[in-house]
Amino acid sequence: MAAMVAGARRLLPAAAACGAVLVLASSADDGLAAGLDGRAFEAVRTRRGPVAVKVARLVSALAEPHVAYPVLALAGISGARPGTWRQAAVPCLVVAGGAAARRRLSRVIARRRPPAEAWLAEPEGFSLPSKHVTLAVLTVGAAVRALGIRGAPANAAMAIAAAGVGASRVCLGVHWPADVVAGWLFAAGWLHLTDPDLRPSAPGHGRSVL
Repeated sequence: MAAMVAGARRLLPAAAACGAVLVLASSADDGLAAGLDGRAFEAVRTRRGPVAVKVARLVSALAEPHVAYPVLALAGISGARPGTWRQAAVPCLVVAGGAAARRRLSRVIARRRPPAEAWLAEPEGFSLPSKHVTLAVLTVGAAVRALGIRGAPANAAMAIAAAGVGASRVCLGVHWPADVVAGWLFAAGWLHLTDPDLRPSAPGHGRSVL
């Protein structure tokens, strides 16, 4: 029974997050959601100035793999207990798995990016969920978890990462606002799915490192 409860605590929120991403994807190009998405994008696009673009480029660069994985490695090493050094690799594995799953999902959804004339950066792949937002939230979430930070502080850190990186990608013209929300939802669901605190341990054994 305990295993079933623990499994439900992991799977249900993750499934809800994935379902929300799919609902968002299905409505992002038609109807009210599409109109709101387009208007919000144009509002940012028409107001971006040189300073905003410079800041957006800097913030966006922080959500690249060559920045994320060293941060994850450092957090894993800092949070690992003596004798459990394998645990140091867990944040990188969680994020790498989430990034791969996001890439597959984006190919299934296949949402087109904003018009190329709006781009101030060269994007890669499809638009939803946002790769940069997903990586930013996964990185921050896995890092704070490795350091033992939970609850409201961890959620606030992930929200700041999603908002900052998401705003930078919309400002650079390579993502719709809905892509940002989808990236945040997907990353939050993946982090919940891989949360070691929600996995039952076998009797007489310690907590799983995954």
